[in-house]
Amino acid sequence: MRKLLQLGLLLFLISFFGESSFAQEFNKKNRYYSVGVTLNAMNYVGELDPGPSFVRPGIKLTRPNLGIEGLARLYPRVSLRGAISYGRIKGSDSKSANYTDKNLFRRARNLSMRNDILEVKVDAVIDLIGHRGKYVRRADFTPYGFIGLAYFHHNPKAQSPDEFGGKYVALNKLQTEGKSYSLNQIAIPFGLGVRYKLSKQLDLAFEIGWRYTFTDYLDDVSSYYVDKGDPETSLAAAMANRTLEGGVARDPQLFAKLGAEERLQYDTNGKLIGIRGVSNPGDQRGDKNKDWYIVTGFHLTYIIPPRVVCPKFR
Repeated sequence: MRKLLQLGLLLFLISFFGESSFAQEFNKKNRYYSVGVTLNAMNYVGELDPGPSFVRPGIKLTRPNLGIEGLARLYPRVSLRGAISYGRIKGSDSKSANYTDKNLFRRARNLSMRNDILEVKVDAVIDLIGHRGKYVRRADFTPYGFIGLAYFHHNPKAQSPDEFGGKYVALNKLQTEGKSYSLNQIAIPFGLGVRYKLSKQLDLAFEIGWRYTFTDYLDDVSSYYVDKGDPETSLAAAMANRTLEGGVARDPQLFAKLGAEERLQYDTNGKLIGIRGVSNPGDQRGDKNKDWYIVTGFHLTYIIPPRVVCPKFR
């Protein structure tokens, strides 16, 4: 991951300073501005939907994302873009984990979340095909890459058990792992796209962008189980540990694979009270790796025609 970001930054610096060195050959009158709207899909890579990798996230829980953007073309290959977007990511152990030995822990953990993300970002868009002329003569197809900086606000929530109303509740304030974390974060957006010239002033682009975040709490899952009290009377306890929710009847196949004699813990009345190595305080709950979110979709932009300066006659 670090090498990928370093490579992206290196390419940006080479392109940016390379374009700056040819600034004298580029007529500043050919600079232009554009505005646009975006229609995207959002995915997430973390504990509750790890996917094959951050490059190929799971798509079962894809959710929509909408945004607006503005772009300033500064050099033949380099533009500066600002954007605001709003969308949702979602994760669920029960919907993204199967019954293989690798995923049994996740199915037993039984956590889920949704998280609405408001993002503001600025990035440098680097065209692979430079254009030094007027905007009307730009190439029909232009592949590009981008890298920048983003600020986002998020707030992971999960649906509470029926006995607590079955409503979605914010997880951060419950401190499910005994820790608090900031709902305002920084991310590094980077990605690839291709732009198509629809008309003299309209462009349609398709791009995929990854967000490397500096938090492991997009899903409210990061470290270990802690003792939050009785899950039958405490909302925090019920949301923090959902392995026993619904009992064996919730997922008979799962509990059969876990093994009643080896892992399942019962009290003297035969009530299931725990799963060794899976749900007790001190057991692993997350993996401590940083979470990602991915924004993929279409960008429709309108080029604002540069103001025509009429010649002065004396």
